[in-house]
Amino acid sequence: MQKFKENIRVLRAEIPLWEYLLWWTVRVCMIVYIVRQLREQHNLVDYALPFLNTLGTFAVFLVRMIFPRKTVLGKLSFRAQKYITVMIFAGSFLGNYLRIYDINNPLHYDWILHAVSGVTITMLGYHLFDAMTDHQPAQPQTAACASMGFSFFLMVAWELMEFCGDFLFGDCNQKYNWQEMLPTDPFYPLFSKGVPGMQQLPVLDTMMDLALAFFSTIATGVVLYLVLKRRTRRTKASNV
Repeated sequence: MQKFKENIRVLRAEIPLWEYLLWWTVRVCMIVYIVRQLREQHNLVDYALPFLNTLGTFAVFLVRMIFPRKTVLGKLSFRAQKYITVMIFAGSFLGNYLRIYDINNPLHYDWILHAVSGVTITMLGYHLFDAMTDHQPAQPQTAACASMGFSFFLMVAWELMEFCGDFLFGDCNQKYNWQEMLPTDPFYPLFSKGVPGMQQLPVLDTMMDLALAFFSTIATGVVLYLVLKRRTRRTKASNV
């Protein structure tokens, strides 16, 4: 109980009320998603994923409760939760509940999501690095590189997971593993020349996902470096 109270105290200190209310808005959306799934006929995994994603909106609090205070996850800032929550809302609720993934048009929501993930996961990596250094100031370039490295690791791991799911279980995680492409698609001129071209669509999906996440990670890392460098200069100036 004492650990629970301490985490509540830290949560209130780190997170403004308006942001905390936004977290609960996402949680309510996810509960609505779960209710809808229960009313429909689905596979077991289709019931489990919304529940696990909803549980993910409590991820930082749960890991702080489970892991000892001296461990990295036990020191993780509640500020990291916002980036986890954004991805859950964008990927699970907007993508699956509103069924944007199912729309076969030039929107390419999956690409948008991978571009956004480069930002959110890089920032999540920064908070993990901050916990590793026990919230002590680090060189801006070190923090930025560590944050980008975490994002690079996860983006490759995710694509491997998609490939393994498709190969081992006959799933279709690779968005472009379709039998046809609409003429309105921007990549139609490149992959509309018969079967050999269409067979490369899963490769296109993987490489586009990696490229979008890669460049958004680089951009986020550069901005993070500049912000941390400015913060370091201000700290040194105030200590003079």
